[in-house]
Amino acid sequence: MSTLLTIVQRNIYNLITQSTYIIIAGMGICFVMISGGIDLSVGNQMAVSGCVAAIIMLETDLPFFIVWPICIAIGFLMGSINGVISAKLKLFPLVVTIATSEVFKGIAYTMTSSKSYSGMPSGFRALYLVKFLGLPLDVYLAIIVVLLTWLVLNKTHFGRDVLAIGGNKECARLSGIKSDLVQTLCFAITGAIFAIATLDMLAQQNQTSATTGPGTEITCLTAAIIGGISMKGGKGNVVGMVAGIFVMQIIANGMQLAHWGTYAQYTVKGIILIAAIAFDALKNRPRPMVRIRKEAPAQKA
Repeated sequence: MSTLLTIVQRNIYNLITQSTYIIIAGMGICFVMISGGIDLSVGNQMAVSGCVAAIIMLETDLPFFIVWPICIAIGFLMGSINGVISAKLKLFPLVVTIATSEVFKGIAYTMTSSKSYSGMPSGFRALYLVKFLGLPLDVYLAIIVVLLTWLVLNKTHFGRDVLAIGGNKECARLSGIKSDLVQTLCFAITGAIFAIATLDMLAQQNQTSATTGPGTEITCLTAAIIGGISMKGGKGNVVGMVAGIFVMQIIANGMQLAHWGTYAQYTVKGIILIAAIAFDALKNRPRPMVRIRKEAPAQKA
């Protein structure tokens, strides 16, 4: 019995600690999806940010902590590019971010020449190696990011604007909201938050390359839909997003414990994404209007 309890405790601990960077990334997806957009380039944004961080720490004499402001600024810039193109050219974000995803992939491969990096400085990895109350510091970083995201989306004027343009962008614009600016800021914030998630992932895994990061966007997108964030925007909350991420991580952990291969896991995740999108579409399908027939008043005898 004690052995079983130990195994369960170890799995719960691993579930929490291994989910931190995905939870942080999920907060970024909250902004762009609730605003009615979608960003499929964030996986390759992570590749760019991770490679920049590794090159700075391993191939320059700059202090390791300088990677935080630099990578967050790069993430903010990459997100801003997506937002500006989508808003100013009136293009669907899905198409824009597929295109920029290829651009960011090319940048990552060009920077690294397809080389992998490992052996990050211990000071940088302290985010994951140092523990407080039995948990790594990055768990508390994830909690802080979740709380800040909740506060921005629920307690600020900007958060209300995000929900408004997600519900109906044209109505929001006519009501005085600067829809293009809000949408661009949502993409930029998403990029910055994904950069933070990238640095956490790098501290955990202690290695990176141009292929590290892509695929995270699918996990976050699926978790968002499972957690109640609508593909059409205007609906969703942070608590649901976190719950969706844990659902995805439990499924992934179960497949690993069952010794399922990587390709089988990809297949299952794809099926879950299709099912989640189908459910979201059915849930948000407009209902037909029911006409109420008025009965003629009874005639007096």
